[in-house]
Amino acid sequence: MGVDQSYEIEQEVVDAISSLGNAHRLEILLALDKVDQEHQKPWHTMSFTELYNAVNVDSSSQFSYHLDRLDGQFVRETPDGYRLTYSGHKIVRAILSDLYESTSTFDDRDVAGVCLSCEEASLLATLDAEQFRIRCTSCEAILVTDFFPQSQTRGRTSAEIIESFGYRIWSMYVQLRGGICPECFGPIDTDVDVYEYDGKSIYLHVNSCRECRHRISLPIEVAVAFHPAVRYLFWKHDISLLDVPLWEFFEYLTAGVIVTDIVSDDPFVASFEITLADESLSFTMDDTTTVSLGQPDDTISTT
Repeated sequence: MGVDQSYEIEQEVVDAISSLGNAHRLEILLALDKVDQEHQKPWHTMSFTELYNAVNVDSSSQFSYHLDRLDGQFVRETPDGYRLTYSGHKIVRAILSDLYESTSTFDDRDVAGVCLSCEEASLLATLDAEQFRIRCTSCEAILVTDFFPQSQTRGRTSAEIIESFGYRIWSMYVQLRGGICPECFGPIDTDVDVYEYDGKSIYLHVNSCRECRHRISLPIEVAVAFHPAVRYLFWKHDISLLDVPLWEFFEYLTAGVIVTDIVSDDPFVASFEITLADESLSFTMDDTTTVSLGQPDDTISTT
């Protein structure tokens, strides 16, 4: 497989990445961040001498050389001294969170919820190929796949790690709902796709970032669940949807609490019926992924 030629690697990118390939330069970034933390003030500056004294370099000329390699892209010289740029801060966060280290240990754990495919309550949270996964042990369907950063495991038990993924997935969706990529904050495009597994069709919103190409897929019912009227309906029945992880949310689909009917594939139109106790709400989703109250033929209000 060849390199995707739609993205041209510019020399500026190569130079920026190569400029980080030295321990002294990373020490400079960490020293500037440490001062930020000590003063509880972003963009705090350090003079050349202060920064030189904070880094273990043999001579000022050698230090100056390393600082020059960072200046502009990761460090900015101002009238008051040197400070980290946004890119510099991102590199520091990656270093401190051990982004470049693989997550190697996690104890598999049974979790609540029902499989979308076989509808069995046999879900397992596991680490597989450096990814967090929710897998059905009955039919082997993989229901959830997400990045598993090392920092998410620190200071947390297995149960707390799993809980953190539940909230993290919803926090990502809040950004997706606003057309924002959770990875780079660039604009996203959302399309409808169908995932076929074991004779079942699961309709997904596929969210693709125009900038970094990050892609996140979620069942279309998630968009309906985030409609204010739906959240309020669940809240009236003592259910806080934001506290229900995605894999437990699936049970509302298998139990008939949320019923989806695909009205048309082209253009895409779907209707939804949400029922809790004796209360029901109807919604429509069109090919722009907009969710509106009412059935397709009704006069509906868009939110």
